[in-house]
Amino acid sequence: MKTSFEGIVSSGGLQLDESVDLADQCRVHVTVIPINECPQKWAESLSNLEELRSSEPIRSGGLRYSREQLNERD
Repeated sequence: MKTSFEGIVSSGGLQLDESVDLADQCRVHVTVIPINECPQKWAESLSNLEELRSSEPIRSGGLRYSREQLNERD
């Protein structure tokens, strides 16, 4: 039986929003995925990158090849 529940972390433990229909002391496998944290961190990182890009161009410092050099075939 696989199922998915939502809940909160409280004092280092998990508190589920609804009860689980399993016997007491039944061993389970738990995977925890933060719900709101991932999109917020992604948006924050993206806004930081946009701010950096607008303040000065991002240069790799590498060689700059011409179109002919990039399309050169042997």
